[in-house]
Amino acid sequence: MAEKKLFAGARLKRLRKDLGLTQVKMAADLGVSASYLNLMERNQRPVSARVLIRLAETFEFDLKTFVSTPDQGTLLSLRDAAADPAIEDIGLDVQDLKELADAHPRAAQALIQLHQSYRGTASDLATLADRFDDRQGVSETSEQPLQQVRNLLQEHGNYFPELEEAAEVFAEEAHLDRADMTAGMQAYLLQVHGVRTRVLPLDVMRGNLRRYDRHSRRLMLNELLEPSARQFQMAVQIAFLEQRDLLDQMELETALTSKVARRLYRLALANYFAAALVMPYDKTLAAAQSLRYDLESMRRRLGVSLEQLCHRLTSLRCPGTRGVDFFMLRADLAGNITKRFGAKNFAYAKTGGSCARLSMWHANERSGEIIPQMITLGDGARYFTLSCAIRMANEEDPRIRVQRIIMLACPAEEAEQLVYTDAWDLGASNTDTHVGLSCRLCERQSCAERAFPPLQKRLYADETKRASMPFSFNK
Repeated sequence: MAEKKLFAGARLKRLRKDLGLTQVKMAADLGVSASYLNLMERNQRPVSARVLIRLAETFEFDLKTFVSTPDQGTLLSLRDAAADPAIEDIGLDVQDLKELADAHPRAAQALIQLHQSYRGTASDLATLADRFDDRQGVSETSEQPLQQVRNLLQEHGNYFPELEEAAEVFAEEAHLDRADMTAGMQAYLLQVHGVRTRVLPLDVMRGNLRRYDRHSRRLMLNELLEPSARQFQMAVQIAFLEQRDLLDQMELETALTSKVARRLYRLALANYFAAALVMPYDKTLAAAQSLRYDLESMRRRLGVSLEQLCHRLTSLRCPGTRGVDFFMLRADLAGNITKRFGAKNFAYAKTGGSCARLSMWHANERSGEIIPQMITLGDGARYFTLSCAIRMANEEDPRIRVQRIIMLACPAEEAEQLVYTDAWDLGASNTDTHVGLSCRLCERQSCAERAFPPLQKRLYADETKRASMPFSFNK
């Protein structure tokens, strides 16, 4: 078979400009003529293997950047923007969007951010109009700070080596007993920082799970917290006390301008440090590999909650000692995604609901059970998912437990490392559940669970027949 030709003119030109080189200078470094480099940049000649090797050797960059395809999250966001009524008449198809993301990734991100800003503004205006009509006054409702922090965590792949190292060094210098981390951290807080830890009744905590009083040097924890959650909250407080300089440095390295966004980012980093302290990287990875990612067995061995474990598994991304490439979604019973980690390459709808065919939406019916499912998206990407319903502490009423749903998933090609796939034929895609991103973005015809017709298809009705599907639309 003939070798597939690689046309990467836009990426080659962008690299040259980033390096501040002229065509003549880069051509000389690559051992080709300036005219030939010009032809490659205009996609009139493919980038040969020899040129790729010279690029990697001369400019020391990762060859994957030239052969990688746009991640599914970017393509989904572009499709969402293209389907917006404001520009849908232009008729941008999937190929147009793929070419935009591939050739001009910065322009693609600009379009995505502009569309998200437009949607946010429209939502804010609608909210303001409602409040004006109801004479309830006006207040800020924008979710931009939260979205900015989520995007920033996504850019890092939910992996921060500096926090991993800081947690490892601290545990060694503080001489923490891994057999009883709770007692060790409690003693450390008292001896080094003069902070006393107290577990207080629900009515005293007044809706807080953790509260630190700087004046009295007290760390107060809600009695509703499980032992693993108390341990984690102490680790978070240690992060704020011990790693202030590191958190300051990491915060300054971002482009966050909002005070709220910076505080949310610091809290996310402190939580990451806590997870790395409670579940050390090497120990967690060793447990995962020896137990073949049996979540219940791992949870018990590490002494953590299921949610803490799933969150930690998404961050095992150290080059050379990586775990399975997991991502995690957490949702409430209304279908709102309340937490997501490591889902850069998994496309899911951020607005307008998700696909009802996902097993995560049925986990509540089988509380406590881990439900496996192999899914195929519309673009052919396959993932193995594990879904489970969990109960969380409700600080408002101790008699009520809040229900949440967790989905942990990985690419199908890595699923053989999981104990849950022993009974699966991973190579047979005919048994997969075909799911869409959301009804409005899914163009699959045969789906009895469809709630809305797709945005990019024309809906029609025929009074002479009643189809088995909820909507009829052109293919």
